[in-house]
Order: sequence, then C-alpha cells, then structure tokens
Amino acid sequence: MTVKAIRAALTQAKRDGKVTEAEVDKIVLKARSGWGMDAAEKAELVKLADSFGDDGAKQRLLKHLSSMGQTNAWVNIEAGGLASVNGRYANYTVGVAGLSAKVGLFDNCFSLKGTAKADGQMKVAIEGKNIQVAVKKGETAAQILEKVKAQLPSQVKGVALSGDVQPFDMASYKGQAAKKEDQAAHLMLFKPESLGLKPGEVPMKVVVTGYGAFMGITDNPSANMAQKLAEAGVKGGIVEYRRLDVTTDAVDQFVAEMRNNPPDVILSMGVSHYKAQVEERPENHLGANRDGNDQQMTEREVRAGGPRELKTDLPVDAINTSLEGYGDKRVVGTSVNDAGYEPDRSAYLCNYLGYNLATEFGATAKTTAGFIHITPDTPVDQMHSVLEAISARQLEERRAPAPRS
Repeated sequence: MTVKAIRAALTQAKRDGKVTEAEVDKIVLKARSGWGMDAAEKAELVKLADSFGDDGAKQRLLKHLSSMGQTNAWVNIEAGGLASVNGRYANYTVGVAGLSAKVGLFDNCFSLKGTAKADGQMKVAIEGKNIQVAVKKGETAAQILEKVKAQLPSQVKGVALSGDVQPFDMASYKGQAAKKEDQAAHLMLFKPESLGLKPGEVPMKVVVTGYGAFMGITDNPSANMAQKLAEAGVKGGIVEYRRLDVTTDAVDQFVAEMRNNPPDVILSMGVSHYKAQVEERPENHLGANRDGNDQQMTEREVRAGGPRELKTDLPVDAINTSLEGYGDKRVVGTSVNDAGYEPDRSAYLCNYLGYNLATEFGATAKTTAGFIHITPDTPVDQMHSVLEAISARQLEERRAPAPRS
C-alpha cells in the first residue's frame, strides 16, 4: 500500500467527517496484505490520525501499529478473502466448504473452525511464504492446521491449541493441545530466534497500558508511552498496547479481562506532573474526584475490607538496577534510590488500578503486574529499560526449576 493509496483511502473514509474503527481496520488489513507498512506509510497514518474525528479510531490505529512494529515478534498472516472484522479477529473465507478462518489483528493467531464438506485447496501466506494445503472431505480444523504447521517458514514456529478463539479475548500460547478430532483449533505463531527464546519455549504475553483523556489532558503522555514501549518490544515476549479510559468501569473491565486470561507481565502507567516513579505501595482508597468522563466518583475503598495498603508486585530491585546506568540523567525513581520517596496518595484512578493489580496478581508468580507514574518528559529509553527488566525477571522465574514436592 502506498502513501498515495493511504491518503485516498482516508479521504474516502472521511466523507462523513470522521474515520471509524472499522474503516481503520480495513485500511490496515489492506496494508498487511502487502506484507506490512514501510516507514513512510506508517508515518503518513500517524500524521493523519489526529484528523480522524474519532479518538477510538486513532487508538485503534496506534494499537495496530504497535503490534506490527514489533519486528522481533510480529508474524504476518494472510488467508483467503476478508469477510468481516469482529473484535480482535478478522474473519476470512478459505475456499473450502465447511471451513472458516480467523486471523488475529493484534495476536499472531490463525484459527480454523469446521469440518471440510468436500475435497479442496486452502491457501494461506505466513511471513511471505505461500502455503497450499490439500484438504480432504471430513478433515477437521485441527488436522488441517497440522498440515499448515508442517509447512511454516523456517524462522516461524507454531503451537496448535484446541478451541475457537474468542473475538474479544486475548489469544494465548497456553491451553490444551489440539486433538485431531477438534473442529475448532488455532495456531499461535512466533519467531523464537528473534525473541531470544530457547528450544521449546513459547513467548511471554506482555501488556502495557496508559490512560486516556482526563481533567483537560487530551493527549495523555502515559498512553503515548505505552504505545511506544509496545512498538519497541522486549526479548522473550510479545507486547500488547492498551489505552484505558479514566473511569472505574474501564479499570474494572480491564482487570477482569486480565484475571480471566492472565498474561505474564502487566505494566500500567499514568501521568504525573511531579515525578516519575514506581508506585510501590498502592492504598485501599478512592477519593471523591471527577473521572475522565467528568462524572463524580464516590469516596470509598478500592476493595471493600481489603488491606489498607499493598506492596507492588513489580521487581523494584531489578528495576532500580536497570536504571543505574543512566547516572545523573535518570528520572524514574524507586524507594531504593530516592531517600525521600513517598508513594502516590492522590486516591485517583492511577492508585485504583495499582491497588487492583496488586490484589489480583500479588500472590501469584505466574503474572507480574504493577503501576508506574511517568511525567510528560520521561524518556522512552528509561521506561523501556524498566519494561525489559520486568520481563527479563519474569522469564527467569518461568525458567527456574519447579521446587520438588
């Protein structure tokens, strides 16, 4: 897709004065069919994003770009004819009666559902390699995916899992292995060498979040930081970018989603005009402030009956070590390096999210989760060092031998 084509597509999309999320998906999927976007095409989309007239569409675009920008982790998948987009997945027809396919918009996921009603040929392209599978009548989705798996490009590996991926769930590399009788199965793809994974290891799932508009801040630095960290990626993991509305409902929905499908790492951020620091002691207190929708919140506990204060689940020592090399240019603080450290006590949505993350994930080693404040001037490289330190520690935990019973 050329810059000229992008301009034409956006001009057509804005005939009603705005660009919708569905129109963003259509443009990006067309670009993906040409094996991604070059730097000029990406820059053109970002340049024009502010003219969309729909903040949701802008954030949808940034989510696409942050996923595709992880060159060490992104696996491009093209399958059949695009039928529709539903949530996180594009629905495709694959030319074989009885079969339908989904491709993850933000996950390296290829899913099949159904049983072949006749002999046929299914074509899919993965990382530029055209794969053609001979399908026999009666073959299941799982059997056909095994044929796809056998033809993957040399740099790509796949994990075949049982079950249909859900449109609004985050795909995972964890689950029951697909069985040949499964009429719904999905193939999670990754590039082990690029991610620095050892033989047999699958990628970690890393989620980074920032907040949206509130109290006059329309372009929240924390959301921009999250998007940039996702694009930068980390060794050993695939990073997903999220932008949360500044409301208790948005936080509750996000935490519930993470609880139901836990990733390996969650790093959430919010903006402060005072200092950038790890929020090590979230408190069980929500103040009577106005949220990002200008709605009045009721003063209450974050979790009724919960401890007054919790300890962050983030590895503070590892974070501190990762920042020592910045010397006097370091701006992200912890209690280890800052003798005057004091935790955030604003009782706002940042603390609300931090306390919820500590409650949900503080007692499990399988997920590391926590909250950090940044300022509008916090350097991306310092926060990337933080994310790398958290992810590296989590990968060490995963690799550690299980204790003997």
